[in-house]
Amino acid sequence: MRKSLEGSVALITGAAGGIGTAIARLFDEKGISCVLCDINESGLSVTAGLLKQQALRVRCDITDRGNILETIEEARRHYGRIDILVNNAGIIVPSLFEHSTYEDMDRQILINQVGAMNFTRAVIDPLKQNGGGYIITISSLAGIVPETYSAVYSATKFALRGFNLTLNIELRKHNIFVGTVFPDSIDTPMLRYEAEHDGSPLTFLSKPQKPEAVARAVYRAMTGRKIESYVPSFSSTLPKLLACIPWAIPPIWRMLEKEGEKKKQAYQKKL
Repeated sequence: MRKSLEGSVALITGAAGGIGTAIARLFDEKGISCVLCDINESGLSVTAGLLKQQALRVRCDITDRGNILETIEEARRHYGRIDILVNNAGIIVPSLFEHSTYEDMDRQILINQVGAMNFTRAVIDPLKQNGGGYIITISSLAGIVPETYSAVYSATKFALRGFNLTLNIELRKHNIFVGTVFPDSIDTPMLRYEAEHDGSPLTFLSKPQKPEAVARAVYRAMTGRKIESYVPSFSSTLPKLLACIPWAIPPIWRMLEKEGEKKKQAYQKKL
């Protein structure tokens, strides 16, 4: 494993805005070359324009395994190597599960979970050839405790936690570090979408953090070998406790949803 991240090459999915843009900007400041991946090409252009170093922009549909392999090969041809993968791409379609369409279920699973798994699988051999590297995945506090109105989203994030904890054990022999970042509410276009489309009141309980806070957590996860990181850091205490006593969740959630609904309405008024 390389001691310094300067000079590394990072592939970032979901790089067209929000958290992805913040990660790219921080990496750029740290001397890390960026491969920006997203289906939103105009957004990729905006992100690239904010960087000091020239970035490689690749339109990539992470639900297409062939497209993932092509993206990785293009990155290797351009930079000669890949050292870091950040699985950041994700979507949410807020809804009570009983009202969810099968199409919305499939999209969330394919993008949030299967896409991240496929990208991870595809990058392992290139990392092994380099003698090691990093795989960091952006999950959510909804991957620790349930988030009402987002059952499928929450399920995908729970799955990623188990996936990454397992890989952190399996890939150590190849000097590949695997970490997961669990943000609470983050002020991004996704949060605004949730506010306007029946998002869970639980999402609005805490003051939204800036995307830059997640970017810093990603960087610290690599430099500090932090298997799990939370944004903000204190937000992990209650979710971890409640995960151990699931019987206590339903009555507590009813109270939290009432408080969250008030804050959600206040957030909506600011939009």
